[in-house]
Amino acid sequence: MNFLTPSDFEPMNRMTKLFWIAFPIAVGRISPAAAILDIGRRQFAQGHNLFLLAVLGLLPFILLAVSVIVASRLLSAFRLACITVGGLIGILAFMIPSHVAVWYPLYRGGHMSSTAVIAFIFIPFYCVPTLVVGVLIGWAASFLPLLRHASETR
Repeated sequence: MNFLTPSDFEPMNRMTKLFWIAFPIAVGRISPAAAILDIGRRQFAQGHNLFLLAVLGLLPFILLAVSVIVASRLLSAFRLACITVGGLIGILAFMIPSHVAVWYPLYRGGHMSSTAVIAFIFIPFYCVPTLVVGVLIGWAASFLPLLRHASETR
């Protein structure tokens, strides 16, 4: 399997750069400065506090990062990698279906409850138990002979 490396890409010429700057402006019919200002206003607007929702959505990932940093003092790199991947899968196993369940009616023409977005406040907290389960599964998987043998040969 061949992977692309940065040397495989040619540098963009002036016309290509101009295209990628002008095309989004033409399609959206809004200047980049106006778009940035609009996003900035909505981040902290009452009823649209997207920043707070984004920060809340990061909570399980922050919890995983802190626990991995603490565990890195006690565990080998391989076991730590298994725990991290397990925790990440645990978080995403709940977060992705939950977000899809909230957004699906909006994009499929169904009826979306006016209080559906409240789920975005609770989803990160409900991801914590699945994070713990994922970490435990990753920790248990790090003891599998097949994985332990693969990590010792490197």
